[in-house]
Amino acid sequence: MGTYASLVAFVGWPDSGALMRRLDDGSNTKDGKPGNMYRNLGADEPERQKNLALFKAWVGEKGWVLKHFDELTREELGRMRVAE
Repeated sequence: MGTYASLVAFVGWPDSGALMRRLDDGSNTKDGKPGNMYRNLGADEPERQKNLALFKAWVGEKGWVLKHFDELTREELGRMRVAE
């Protein structure tokens, strides 16, 4: 992810939701299991939650969707915002 465009691809298309699935804290999953990169968001839980909030703000709170592209509705895809 060396460019902004590469990063955006992991949010919207073609790798929709990849960033969110990896960074999610588990509060959006049925099993409550955090994504495999969540632990790298900080040294402790408060720091991880703070940094997760930054990513959610960047994507748009309503755009934080863990689905793959072929599972997304138009409405869900339209809620994803990635601010520069």
